Amino acid sequence: MTLEYAADQLEAAVRLLATGEAEPDARLQTAWAECVQMIWMKPCLTQDLLRQFKALWEEYTAPSDDPRSTKLRQLTRDEFVGAVDDLLGLWVGIIEAEAVGETELATLADLS
Repeated sequence: MTLEYAADQLEAAVRLLATGEAEPDARLQTAWAECVQMIWMKPCLTQDLLRQFKALWEEYTAPSDDPRSTKLRQLTRDEFVGAVDDLLGLWVGIIEAEAVGETELATLADLS
């Protein structure tokens, strides 16, 4: 797995946000469930990026007993904008890491 996989998932999420016909909240939910959550599936982030992703996920995903839940919590307009900004920031971070040749990928166990 590579950083490119994570970048591709976030690019797809941004495309869904930008081009979908549903309301913005519904587009974000779709992007979260179809693209963003795929980053959990395989080690594809450096330790710093994984820490950033984990914080983003915990901030916006609704609390649940199901660790695989992709349901977003109810977001205010400002929180919605923050979630989109955070996704874009993560995407930029991945692209920057790729550009400098970072290749050491991390798992959640590495964050302990």
